[in-house]
Amino acid sequence: MSPTKEKTLELLWQRLAERGEFPSLQRSVTGIVAAMQSENTSTADLASSVLSDFALTQKVIRLANSAMYAPFGCNVTTVSRAIMILGVDTIGHLALSLKLLEGFSEVAAHRDDMARELARATLASAFARDITAKNGIRDGEEAVVCTLLHHVARLLVTYCFPAEWQQIQALAAEQGISDSDACEQVLAISFPELAEAAARKWGLPESIATSMRPIDLEGDAPLSHADWLCAVANMSNEMVTELTRGADPERLAELAERYADRLALDVRDVVSVSEEMVRDSSHQEFMAISTRASSAGQAPVGKPLDSARRLAAGLSEVRAATGETDAVGLLNLTLEAIMQSLGFSNCAAFVRVQANKSFEMRFGIGRDVQPVLGLSFPEAFAPDVFHLALTNGRAILIDNAREPRIVPRIPLWHREHFSDVKSFFLLPIRQRNQTVALLYGDWGGALCAGGIGAKELEFLQHMGDEISSKLESVSQQNVSAGHAGNPGHASDMLTRKASGTTGGR
Repeated sequence: MSPTKEKTLELLWQRLAERGEFPSLQRSVTGIVAAMQSENTSTADLASSVLSDFALTQKVIRLANSAMYAPFGCNVTTVSRAIMILGVDTIGHLALSLKLLEGFSEVAAHRDDMARELARATLASAFARDITAKNGIRDGEEAVVCTLLHHVARLLVTYCFPAEWQQIQALAAEQGISDSDACEQVLAISFPELAEAAARKWGLPESIATSMRPIDLEGDAPLSHADWLCAVANMSNEMVTELTRGADPERLAELAERYADRLALDVRDVVSVSEEMVRDSSHQEFMAISTRASSAGQAPVGKPLDSARRLAAGLSEVRAATGETDAVGLLNLTLEAIMQSLGFSNCAAFVRVQANKSFEMRFGIGRDVQPVLGLSFPEAFAPDVFHLALTNGRAILIDNAREPRIVPRIPLWHREHFSDVKSFFLLPIRQRNQTVALLYGDWGGALCAGGIGAKELEFLQHMGDEISSKLESVSQQNVSAGHAGNPGHASDMLTRKASGTTGGR
């Protein structure tokens, strides 16, 4: 006999606690909600919280500069200003969506069934964000959270009840019913009920919790806010489900017509967003995973879902090699580890050349990098993103280099030699408070889906620290040997070591 709903929930929370992967997610979600609901939260407090998360910082500033907020934004460069423009709720909902994806992605990296469900959740949330942004809807980030939570129930069942999940899938296929109805038969609870329970367990706002409930689209009475959120989430999930089944044009149009009128959307906009998702190269890997298609034999497009796991393994290799190789070998190993972990198409290192006060591309991997090894740019400050990374000593992710506001900040040499690149990442290597090298990576024509998470950035910074420590060790050895020590000395050593393998330009 199937357990009661209460017993199922009790067992689910118990298994989550026993396995230990999700307490940090619950703490993060609880903390974000508390900040959203506190009357005493100041802009400075919230800005400090946002700045502690690299991925959130990037998305907050990008959103504030988007067309949706153009009349109020216009070249927003600080988180504090972005919060004033976007508001605490929008920032909170954006943070919630990032934490939900980050919390499940670490577990999904080891489970194919969870990876499929997470890929579908990612695609559905992207659809919700795109369709609301296209229509200038200010509650778009809240709708994204609701869309993700509609998938949380499936992820929780997949994780905590793997055997029952297989039963649910088999029963749905055998009887031709929805997997939610099958879940109710197997576990005595439907997915909407489980999603609402999770929302309440984590203390999410009431509007989000109630938006998990089924909605009747019949009639013409105005939708409540919770019903509107539910309708956007359902539409996003159904459209993505259809996209992963083959994107039948008639079926997509039918779904669009079913929801568009009640949501005051244009049917053509709904269909257009779905068509754009199919064409967007940044979604291809998620599409492949969600449809169980194997990516073996073809290079992955964009950032892998398990990038954090890959970076952790890469960092271990870099640390193990630090004492066994010279600085050049360590730098090359680090570039390879980062490239494999983040799915870069091109990865390179610009090294400071003290003699001519420039940064020169001395090491690189990738089709577009090899022909331009030796490419350099002046060390003297210029108002572009490369010099911003050099000056601030902080990592920078450009997730869309073709955005009109970003284009003027991309140096001409990059636009000429990497014309098809949409997203790229910069990681400065510091020694004695000065940048001595700049690591670069791009995804070619693909956008970076999901940004760079806090944990991923931590691993990347640790890799950079290993290179910095190695260079410092070289400097100390040179000083002991009687050579003049200065911040650029070790990086000059890199250029000398590499001069036999790279050409000047």
